[in-house]
Amino acid sequence: MEKQDKIKITSSLHKEISTQTVINGKKYLVLTEEIDPQKHLITTKVYLGGKIILTRDIECKHILNAPNAEKRIAELIHRQHKTIIEMLKIDYEKKVKKPSDYLDETKTLLQKKNNKAALELLTFAIEQYPDEPFLLSYYGCLEAILNKEYAYGIEICLKALRICNEEMPFGQEIFYPTFYLNLGRVYFAAKNKKEAVKAFQKGLTYDRENKDLLWELKKLGARKKPIVTHLERSNPINKYIGMILHKLGRSSS
Repeated sequence: MEKQDKIKITSSLHKEISTQTVINGKKYLVLTEEIDPQKHLITTKVYLGGKIILTRDIECKHILNAPNAEKRIAELIHRQHKTIIEMLKIDYEKKVKKPSDYLDETKTLLQKKNNKAALELLTFAIEQYPDEPFLLSYYGCLEAILNKEYAYGIEICLKALRICNEEMPFGQEIFYPTFYLNLGRVYFAAKNKKEAVKAFQKGLTYDRENKDLLWELKKLGARKKPIVTHLERSNPINKYIGMILHKLGRSSS
């Protein structure tokens, strides 16, 4: 449990506030003050171990000639001070999230069509977990689609697959369709239809009824025939043979 913040206010007009706050066992000093009224700046500095680790300035020029200007500046100082302290606490909370937490948040943002926010979240997440395959796969996909970084996106998605091949325990192949779905979407964004189809079809060897993969192939006008053509795609025989063939292909490559 965090210790209670120690707040010190100087001057009758509250033109300077300092707070000592402890987050994850580290003691921070947050100092907010009006720096030289002629520059019209309110500055907050965050100290850790005697060193400044963050500085944030806001202008107060717009309220200098307003009624009760000094009171409003004091209120602005308080608000800025509180915001920075909350930001420190929120940043720490983000750092202690598990990869699955980031993944769930990413999926929620993607469902809401908020791709930009999802990419921003993933960019932060992989700083904490640089070798987490699921985060890398979605990150590579969004980098390609949003920022048109096609080569980079392909590289990251392939890296995610390599990590899976090396580290994912046996029996976890059920997750592979997601990786091939993201890889295929990157190829499609790069206008490489051939490789996109190959990626989507490879994903279907693990789950032949995967709706996302089937939809992507339908958009491309391509879908692989069942291995045993007189049986339904969902037949366990087709699923099993497809998985065995994929394993053999992967081990021989």
